[in-house]
Amino acid sequence: MGRTIEGRGILMIKLIAGLTIAVFVCGTAFAPITAAAATDDNKAALRKATVECRAQVKEYARFNETSWYARHKMVKSCIKDALAKK
Repeated sequence: MGRTIEGRGILMIKLIAGLTIAVFVCGTAFAPITAAAATDDNKAALRKATVECRAQVKEYARFNETSWYARHKMVKSCIKDALAKK
């Protein structure tokens, strides 16, 4: 007769669980590789850009009323621009 509907459901659950575990294991296995790729020079440049951008946005916020979210976006875009220039 073949498989029943219940048998197919269990097979699908096993398949989905297996794929989820595979994605999780591969994701955690390759995460340290990308973190190790960042050199100390890049980290120092990122810290310097972050400090400068935060100070710039803080000075801007003293004279202009901005929300926290807007300031956060301004800092992120400033850091992206500063690192793109280098």
